[in-house]
Amino acid sequence: MPVVMVAHTSFDVDVVVFDKDGTLVDLDAVWFPPAKGWVDAVSLGDADLANVIAGQLGIDLPGARLVPDSIAAASTFERIGEVTRAELVERSWPPDQITAALERAALAVDRALRSAEPRMLADLPKLFGRLAAVGVRLAVLTSDDRPSTEDFLDWLGVGPLLDVVVTATDVDRPKPNPDGLLQIATRLNVPPDRILMIGDSVFDREAAHAAGSWFVAVGHRSAASRGADATVGCIDELIVG
Repeated sequence: MPVVMVAHTSFDVDVVVFDKDGTLVDLDAVWFPPAKGWVDAVSLGDADLANVIAGQLGIDLPGARLVPDSIAAASTFERIGEVTRAELVERSWPPDQITAALERAALAVDRALRSAEPRMLADLPKLFGRLAAVGVRLAVLTSDDRPSTEDFLDWLGVGPLLDVVVTATDVDRPKPNPDGLLQIATRLNVPPDRILMIGDSVFDREAAHAAGSWFVAVGHRSAASRGADATVGCIDELIVG
């Protein structure tokens, strides 16, 4: 059986599941520009509204980053839209203006993502190739939607190396619920305790624990590291054999 080593901990597993943003690629490099684009498109120069929405979503505008485990960092576009809509309703915006604002924001996000140059946190084709060479099956579980995820993974050069990709649009209850991991287990015909989930957020950890899978946190000081089965500073520290 393949073994994945993390620090001094070994995991005898059949499947390794990676979160995407913050695990495979730098979260802020990929998502801060779209997040800022969302806020700017909704607020249209209203500084108070921009700061309120950014705060609710977990977008640190002065620091040009996303707050770890915030809505913007770890939740779905649907949830981001719900929070934004609720704030505009609270401000008594007419429904047609709210719809227009959310449409502007979605277009701004799309434009920013198309021009993004993500920074990989490891040599992903090499790492995935090493894992596959020893018989480990590979999957990605993300809170992003399917079309952008598939395009992104192909751009990273790892799409063909993956056995399964599960996105937020593929499950009724995305992370932190276990549905995505359980779907991967079913599709690959393995029990959940033969799966190792690797991620940088509390949502990843909670999903893994709820599914009965192993969990490795990325980031020694991350909130996800508390209660993790092991921790790495970066995924290129994984050793397979």
